[in-house]
Amino acid sequence: MKRTVAVAGKAAFLVCLAGTAAAETYNLEPVVVESGTVHSSQSVRENVEAAGEITRSSSYVDGSVIQNLNPVNTGDALRYSTLGIINPPGNGNRFGGGTKIRTSGDWGASSSIDGLPAFKAAGEEGGGYTNTTIPSIAIDSIGVLRGGRAVGYGDGTDGGVIETRIKSGRGYKDHAAMSLDLSSAMEANTQAEFAHGTEKWDYYVAGSWLEADFDGKPDNLDGQHVRGGLGKFGYNFSEDTRVELLGIMNRSETDIIRNGNEEPIRTSANMLSLTLDHRLSDSQSVRAGLFHNDSHTLWGARNRDREINNNILFADHYLDVPLSDSVRYLGTVGGELKRTEYLRDNQWDANFTDVALKSINTLRFDDNLAITAGARHTWFENDVKLNGVEQADSLAEDKIWSYELGASYSVLPDTRVRASVATGYNRFFEKYGNFGSDALNSVGAGDEIVESLTYEIGVRQDFSFGHLDVALFDTEQDGVPRRNAGAIESMEVDQQGLEVEGLWRASRKLTFTANYFQILDMKATRADGSDASGNIFFGTNGVSLPDYQLSVQATYAMTDTVTLWGLAYHTGGYEAENLDGSITERDGFTKLDIGGSWKVQPNWALRARVENLFDERSFGSTIAGTTANDGGNLGTVFWIGTDYTF
Repeated sequence: MKRTVAVAGKAAFLVCLAGTAAAETYNLEPVVVESGTVHSSQSVRENVEAAGEITRSSSYVDGSVIQNLNPVNTGDALRYSTLGIINPPGNGNRFGGGTKIRTSGDWGASSSIDGLPAFKAAGEEGGGYTNTTIPSIAIDSIGVLRGGRAVGYGDGTDGGVIETRIKSGRGYKDHAAMSLDLSSAMEANTQAEFAHGTEKWDYYVAGSWLEADFDGKPDNLDGQHVRGGLGKFGYNFSEDTRVELLGIMNRSETDIIRNGNEEPIRTSANMLSLTLDHRLSDSQSVRAGLFHNDSHTLWGARNRDREINNNILFADHYLDVPLSDSVRYLGTVGGELKRTEYLRDNQWDANFTDVALKSINTLRFDDNLAITAGARHTWFENDVKLNGVEQADSLAEDKIWSYELGASYSVLPDTRVRASVATGYNRFFEKYGNFGSDALNSVGAGDEIVESLTYEIGVRQDFSFGHLDVALFDTEQDGVPRRNAGAIESMEVDQQGLEVEGLWRASRKLTFTANYFQILDMKATRADGSDASGNIFFGTNGVSLPDYQLSVQATYAMTDTVTLWGLAYHTGGYEAENLDGSITERDGFTKLDIGGSWKVQPNWALRARVENLFDERSFGSTIAGTTANDGGNLGTVFWIGTDYTF
C-alpha cells in the first residue's frame, strides 16, 4: 500500500477526534498521514519529505493489519503484506521474520522510527518471538522504503530501510483502549493505550504484556514472557515550535529447550529520542534532535553476550518555495553525527563513528513532473578492541559519497511513471566476531564499506476502484565480505527483481490487495573475477532465494458490524546455486490466515482468527526429496481476542 499525504484524515480506527472511538479492525485501504497529527511547525518538513519520495518505491502496512494478524511479532504482517522483503527458507513461521530488502549481500536492513536516523539493534536469538520491541497497538504503520537509501538514512540501506510510524496523541481526547488476545498455543497477549491532546500539549502511552507457556510445543520452546512500554509526549511552545519526546522499553525472557536442557535467553531494548521542530516562516523550518538506542542479548548457555548501542545527533533545514507559477522547489540540507558501540561475547569492544552532511532536493513542475537529486558525504572512523587490546585500523576507506537521482511524470491523469538511481551503504560491523578476526587481517580487504547502486523504473496506474504498481530494479552491492583463508575477500553481488502491487475494491464491501515479488537473477562475483554462483559470506553453500513470493489479502464487510478477512502467502520453492555450481532445491509453502471481527458496540469488538490454516510446518526448509525437521514450528493455532475503547 502506498503512503500518501491527504488534507483530510483517514478513517483510522481507535482515533477519537470527538465522541466515542471505534474499535480496531483489519483495514486494507492505503495508509494516509492524518492532517490532525501534523503540527504547523512540522508541515514544511512533511511536504519536503513527501516530495522526495514521489520518485521512489515504497510499500506500507496499516497498524490495524499488524494488530489483527500477529500482535506480538510486528515483522509477520510486514513481510506478508508489503513488497521487497526476501523471506528466506525456514524463516516464515510466526516467530521470526527477516529484514533483507531486495538484496542478498547483507544481513538485514536498518530501521527508522518516525523518520528519525536509521539504526541497527541486537535482536532476539535462539527461538521465540522476534520483532517485539514496539507494542503493536502503538503502531500507525510500517513501511518498506525500497532502493538504496544512503542519502536520507545512512548505514544499513543497501536495498532499503524499514520505517515505523508511531501514533501521536494529537487528535485524541481522553482516549483509553485495551486489547486482549488468547491462543490455543497457551499464549495471552494484553495491550493498552492512553492518549490525549490539547492545543498546547499531547501524550500517547502504550504497553504490552505477553505470557506464553509453550511447555515443549513447539519442542524447542518452554516459554516466553515479553513486556514492553512506549511513551510519546509533545509540547507546543507556539504555532511555530514543537518538542517531542519518544521513549520505548522492551524486555523479552525466552526459555528454549536445546539438547534436552532448558536454556534462558534474555533480551532488552531501550530507545529515547528528543526532537525540536521550529518554523522559521511559511516556507522554512528546522529540525534538530538526539536519538539513543541500546539493545542487549544474553544467552549464557552458549556464552553469548551481545550489545549494539547507538547515539545520534542530527539537524536539518527544510525549504518549500515556489520558483514560478508552475515550478516549486522543496529541499533539505542537514548533518548527522552517529556513534555505534558494538560489544560481542566479552571479546569485542568496537566503536564506529560516522559524520555526515546531506541534502535532498525536489523540483516539481505543475504537479505533473518531479525531479529529485540528493547527495551525502560520510566520514568513517573505527576504534576496535579485541580481548582488551587496541587493534590497528583496518578501514579500507574512511569516507564515501552517496547520491540519488530520480524523476516521476504523469503521462496521463491517472498514470505516473518513475525512474531512479540511488546508492546505499552498509558498515557490516557484524563481520567482527561472526567472521572471527578476519577483518583485522591486512592480507585481505579488511573492513570495507559495502556500497550498493540501484537502478529502478516503475509505473503506477490508478483506477476508480484501486491501483496497480509495477517496478523493475537492478541492485549491485560492492564490497560484500566473504571469509577466505583467514582474511576478508571482497565480493560483488548483483540482483535484479520484479515487484507488482495492486489494490482492488471489488465492491463497497469487498477489497483485495495483492503483492508479487520475484528475484529474476542473482550473481556473486569473487575478487579475482570468478563466478561464485550464489555463494556469499562463507562456506560452499549458496544463498537460497525464493522462485517468487505472492501474497493476497481480502476484507469483506458482511454487515456494518461484522468483517471477515484473509491473508494467503505462497512461494513456489527455493533454489540455491552452490560454489561448485550444484543446485540445492527446497520445497515452497503456502500459509493462510483467516479471521473476523464483530463490533458488538462502536467501541467494542470481538475478534477470532485461525493462524496457519493449512498446518504448514517447514516453511521452505525442506530440501527437495527429504523429510524436514519441523519440530521447532507450530502448525495451526486458534486465536480469540477483543478490543475495547473506554
